[in-house]
Amino acid sequence: MMNTKMLRRRFAALVPMGIVVALAMTACGSGASSGGSTGGTEQKTLTIATSNDAPFSFTDQASGDLKGIDGDMIKAIADAKGWKIKVFTSEFATLIAALNAKKADVIVDAMYITDDRKKQINFTDPWYTEGEAMVVPADSTLASRDDVKGKVLGAQTGTVFKDLVDSLGGSQVKLFDSQAALLAAVENKQVDAVFTDSAVIGYSLVQKPNPKLKLVQPYKPYYPGIIGAGVRKDDSQLLQDLNSGLADLKKTPKYLEILKKYGLGEANMSK
Repeated sequence: MMNTKMLRRRFAALVPMGIVVALAMTACGSGASSGGSTGGTEQKTLTIATSNDAPFSFTDQASGDLKGIDGDMIKAIADAKGWKIKVFTSEFATLIAALNAKKADVIVDAMYITDDRKKQINFTDPWYTEGEAMVVPADSTLASRDDVKGKVLGAQTGTVFKDLVDSLGGSQVKLFDSQAALLAAVENKQVDAVFTDSAVIGYSLVQKPNPKLKLVQPYKPYYPGIIGAGVRKDDSQLLQDLNSGLADLKKTPKYLEILKKYGLGEANMSK
């Protein structure tokens, strides 16, 4: 099966449709949605929609808490605004439909801001940027995509990064069924370089540091993405409240602390 986690943020239409929307932490519906759109001090509860995918926006199995890059950011904004948060979980491909059906108030799940999506929903100001990463053995001297011509390259089966490595002039392209197999190939030097989602690999190395691997930095992504939260077209008050909360968060050290907590850094900050 195609790896939707690494494709979906860019090409959500590739995810099979008709998936039943599921409830994760708590029940919610149009009532919660209405509460999220009132704004100001009357706004008691905000229902967020997420596909429950680490490291972006997910429920920690041990604590039951909302976590992740986007999860921590919305919690920081909600804390400052005095909002409570409920979580509504759905497959990524159904998030916009669920939002417009008032199953939730806002999509908080590393969704790329695209022109097609802006026809359906409004996006907040950018939360952060994210693209692919280049991973090499720790002792490698490869420093950019320009260096990999003639090298053995790797990517995960079914991801957009397979198309990228095909275009880089490598001597051979090897595909792997999982992120773990991809990284093992780098570690064992079966490949000279691989390309994968920067947030996913960053978080993976935060959780399990591997001195045999090196993230090439600085690195300019071939597939750059700008992340934002999505709200319904008619929810202008919530959009304004989220943007003001985001602006306040970006003025504090906590903004970068959240990015670093999940393996991102200064290069991923959005002004």
